[in-house]
Amino acid sequence: MEMRMRICKFSISILLVLALLSPGLLASGFENSGIGLKARGMSGAFSAIADDWTAAYYNPAGYAFIYDNQWGANFAFVHYRNELTPNYNWPGEDDWDQPGIYNGLNIYNIHEILSNPSVGFVARVPLFGETVFGLSGFQPFDNNISWKLYEHDLAYNDSLSLPVNQFRNNLDVVAFQLTLAKEYLDGKLGIGLGLQLLRADLNQDNTIFRDNPFYDNLPSQLQTLLMKKVTEFNHNDGNGYGFGFKLGTLYKVNESVNLAFNLNVPLDIDISGISELEYHMPKVPSLSSDSVQITNPGPGNLFVAGSRIIDTADFDATLNLPVSFGGGVSYQMNEKLKIAVDAEITLWDSFDGLTFAFSDHRGLPTSADTSDIVRDFMTSDLSYPVKWDNTFKIMAGFDYSYTDYLTIIGGSIFDQSPIRSTQQTTPLFTDTGNKLGISGGFIFHIQQWDLGIISSYTKYDDLNVSSLTDFDDDGNVDNFAGDYKSKTYETVLSFNYRF
Repeated sequence: MEMRMRICKFSISILLVLALLSPGLLASGFENSGIGLKARGMSGAFSAIADDWTAAYYNPAGYAFIYDNQWGANFAFVHYRNELTPNYNWPGEDDWDQPGIYNGLNIYNIHEILSNPSVGFVARVPLFGETVFGLSGFQPFDNNISWKLYEHDLAYNDSLSLPVNQFRNNLDVVAFQLTLAKEYLDGKLGIGLGLQLLRADLNQDNTIFRDNPFYDNLPSQLQTLLMKKVTEFNHNDGNGYGFGFKLGTLYKVNESVNLAFNLNVPLDIDISGISELEYHMPKVPSLSSDSVQITNPGPGNLFVAGSRIIDTADFDATLNLPVSFGGGVSYQMNEKLKIAVDAEITLWDSFDGLTFAFSDHRGLPTSADTSDIVRDFMTSDLSYPVKWDNTFKIMAGFDYSYTDYLTIIGGSIFDQSPIRSTQQTTPLFTDTGNKLGISGGFIFHIQQWDLGIISSYTKYDDLNVSSLTDFDDDGNVDNFAGDYKSKTYETVLSFNYRF
């Protein structure tokens, strides 16, 4: 008993550390594809099996039928291989390409191998008869991608440059979950509940091309395509907390067949933090021999003087996370082979992007005090909207006990894309289309230890975004035209200890 308590205390101490280090593999939208070795090896077809601590993620009712105390961890290593050939062309009479965009070039996202640890433990306690209790930390939602797609045309500004991460979205939602489960109906039915504390972290960069508010007032010789737009670089860094819950049932029809149902309800999370609004103005050399040094030009000259203006502000935003529900069936074909099929619906139409409401601006030029045009331009809120559909995914997998020391697992998945109707995406949320994935691996059983490795590959449909669109009519383009291709590679290492 004393040993069990020491293991539980140790598990809790590493739970918070590992769960906060978690960029991960994407399913539809920015939902993670899952956690755990067996579940990931079976492509997520796990809700009707749910026989280890990762059931907290897939179906908390599975805890009711776990009779050994256990704790475990898994470490996923993920590589997103995304490709974009920009075609950023402004519609209208001029039908002109945005200067500085790498139009026509095949650009890959900035290379990273991301890590995604998760950890949890399960214990039976003499509470209300006998209740199975668990604590776990994992990441249900994540988006982590960076691009370099633009540099200033020298005729626009030959003195300023943007950072490498011009388009980046690092959005993490980590769940710390308390799970409770019990058996009913003489051991045929399990019901489980997971209560979640959610922590969202956002570190986002975006490059926006905004209408120059003084363009129509410029002398005719300066009314060129380069002067039409002002380049704004927006960096947002913030976090917030929320709550959620998971509810699951697992019914043993007979010795061979299990049926499962699960519901996942994350509540909206309010995120607050600090924004940097950095404006790189067009530069007309005739206005100054060293126009970059002009920090407080008049309202009109400000937008052609080549200045870098950095405004800092507080922001508030709301992250609308989607509800999902699904079910599964597993069938023990013989003493060695088990197969499973799961299906899930995710209500992505509730996610409408991110809108940043700014306050307490610090760093505006003095002309903002005398010109409403300047002040309105530099203090306006920014939104990055999306129009997504609900999605459906189906997963199938197998679990084959080759020997007492080795289990072979494998599976495949079809996952709908939330953009399949609008056919619109951006470098910030790169979901190019429906996905097909395969996975497989091995679990080695050594006394009380289960050690394993799996790999998976996911291929996305190619996507062509043919035109620029302003979804919310705020004057700013909300997508990024071009040809997109995506695929993902993942390797998972795992251990589980029963005590």
